Amino acid sequence: MIRKLLMGIALIAAVGFHASAMFMPAFGRPAGEIAARLPVVFMPSMFSALILLVLVPLLALYVIRGGGQADRPAIANLRAALFITASILHIIELITWQEERFLLFTASEVAMLAVLAALYFTYPKKENRLSGRIPISGMFSYFFFSLLVAVHYTLEANDWGGLGLSDALWAIITLTFAAAVALHFLYHHSDDMFAGVFAWMSIMVAARNGIDEPLVSAASLFLAGTVITWMVMSRRQSKKVSRTAED
Repeated sequence: MIRKLLMGIALIAAVGFHASAMFMPAFGRPAGEIAARLPVVFMPSMFSALILLVLVPLLALYVIRGGGQADRPAIANLRAALFITASILHIIELITWQEERFLLFTASEVAMLAVLAALYFTYPKKENRLSGRIPISGMFSYFFFSLLVAVHYTLEANDWGGLGLSDALWAIITLTFAAAVALHFLYHHSDDMFAGVFAWMSIMVAARNGIDEPLVSAASLFLAGTVITWMVMSRRQSKKVSRTAED
């Protein structure tokens, strides 16, 4: 009970700080206003945050269920500690973003992603449940994409030259890398949630760039479509295997 209470407090604090950063910033300008200040090509539309309307209720369910089934109390305690740590790191990254300390923001994103990865891998390889790994997978994917955006933004803020490559080409390279990671989790962990969040964020990159960066938009939609197609094919294949096993 104490474990669930602490996780609930951490979640409420993180969601509250996130909402404050978006609408009523306490430490600087609104997060969206800062994001729009620089012409970063690898940047999703502001509507990408709508995915949180799905992920936050799932995290609430996750907290209510105490992080899902655990073989040992030590695993349950570890999951709670990692969840609380990730929530604290999210608050820190929000503050550093609003204070426009972009290097610290990126570092805190790396730390939070590492904690989420550690939490993700406390679950069995292909066990995906709404009260278990699925909510964590969604946040893992969302903040993985967010970290890539943070790297692009930080480099742009520090006048990075791009090593002779255009911003559009770097955006396509980053999208391809992110798609490869999503396909890895889809193939090795049967993780539709990770892949689905990537597809959504990739579509939002296309939505933001539109016809201003047609190659980036086309690549975003193509990679999102590739991941979605693989998701559908994998699901159909798993159903066929199950039917064959029953026969």
